Amino acid sequence: MKKFLLLNPPLSEVERSGALAKATARSLPYGLLSVAAVAREAGYAVEILDAAIDGLGLPETAERVLAAKPDYLGITTVTVSIDRTAELADLIKRQAPSLPIIVGGAHLSSVPEETLRRFPGFDLGVIGEAEVSVVALLRALDAGADLGGVNGIIFRREGDLVRTPKQALIKDLDVLPLPAWDLVPDVVRRYRPSAPSYLRLPSTTIVTSRGCVGNCLFCNSKSIHGYLRCFSAEYVLKLIRHLVKHYGLRDLSLYDDNFLFHPERVEAVCRTLLDEKIDLTWSCYSRVDQGNPELFRLMKKAGCWQVSYGVESGSQLILDFIRKHVTLEQIERTLVATKQAGLRTRGFFMIGHMRETHDTIRQTLDFLLRLPLDDFHFTTFTPLPGTPAYEIADQYGTFDRTWSKMNLQYPSFIPHGLTAQDLEAYSKLAYRRFYFRPRVLLGYLGMLLRHPRNLLRLWNGLQALVTRIFLKDHSDKQAYKSSAG
Repeated sequence: MKKFLLLNPPLSEVERSGALAKATARSLPYGLLSVAAVAREAGYAVEILDAAIDGLGLPETAERVLAAKPDYLGITTVTVSIDRTAELADLIKRQAPSLPIIVGGAHLSSVPEETLRRFPGFDLGVIGEAEVSVVALLRALDAGADLGGVNGIIFRREGDLVRTPKQALIKDLDVLPLPAWDLVPDVVRRYRPSAPSYLRLPSTTIVTSRGCVGNCLFCNSKSIHGYLRCFSAEYVLKLIRHLVKHYGLRDLSLYDDNFLFHPERVEAVCRTLLDEKIDLTWSCYSRVDQGNPELFRLMKKAGCWQVSYGVESGSQLILDFIRKHVTLEQIERTLVATKQAGLRTRGFFMIGHMRETHDTIRQTLDFLLRLPLDDFHFTTFTPLPGTPAYEIADQYGTFDRTWSKMNLQYPSFIPHGLTAQDLEAYSKLAYRRFYFRPRVLLGYLGMLLRHPRNLLRLWNGLQALVTRIFLKDHSDKQAYKSSAG
């Protein structure tokens, strides 16, 4: 039986999340778990090595890979980790030149040709949805067959890159086996969502859909995963029952971009959770143009405690430019309805958009403080590879295209008329003015009183917040004056 080793490459929490590392998620390599389950079902001996969660460096990771003696190595990548992943591939190739190194993940899927041109240590790439392509690729490698017959891959042939036709999307996601959680040791102890995303432990994250209905300028989800497809309510409940029974799960973060898009599916999940009296608290993510008061009330009864929304900006001009296709009134109306149902609300914002100005940032700060939010998070607008923004960013500002710097925390793109110091000052100002308000602090105190075991989680979040505000000595006095006046 051939051995297939799947690797999540080394990447520290600080490299991934900067000053917010103490509150960041210990992310489960969910894509690897799904690929592992399919490859195992196809007859391969599969192992998973998560070098990031193990805190391994490049030499230690290479040693572990070589010691496992795999027949094939598959590595998942994101943009911020791609350079180190390539270094790792080079280290492994020096000692095992005949080992096929297969790379996949969001970054490779976004810019496959450019990635393989830059990094000769990668032999093959799997583009987009991997489950079908990976199995076909492994079988072709086993047989020594022409790889040109495998859809959805890119490979090297006599010094040239060959990209095969796109692999058809899986229409019925329910055909996939449950993710291979058993291949990750101590899964509920070693992994957890970010500090604001769980209420109790053990907690984990699942994804119950793929693709997106949006067409936002900054996102590559639709280009990678295509149109929105959802696992059925029955499949989602099977996932939940499995995690509760075998891992003692008590809290769940549903990490879909569009979890509320099909309300009938959400209703079916909620009613079954209630009927079966499953002891589970959970949170989810959604667009701000989804959901309704009746659904929110049912979710609350079924254990939901928080909904996170992608707000992005408080300027209608910016929302229209990034093709968000929502209005400020819609955002406010949805958040009010969510709060009235008794759910906590969290908003995700970006700062430093293309066409961003001091005035649009001030509008965002004012909007942030007006909304009924319990939590919020700022990232810097980053034109990631594979997004429409990546192609046009240079028209609207200064863009550092160094992939390893694109962790969304510190600006790689600076819009015309603003500086990196401006963006950082406004970001610090937003965190300070939002969180140091009585309503928000009392909300956290109420959570602590209801769930005393949250003390460590909230302490980690507070440490991250203080670090984020005071990390650098940039003056934000002028930003404060502008926003206040």
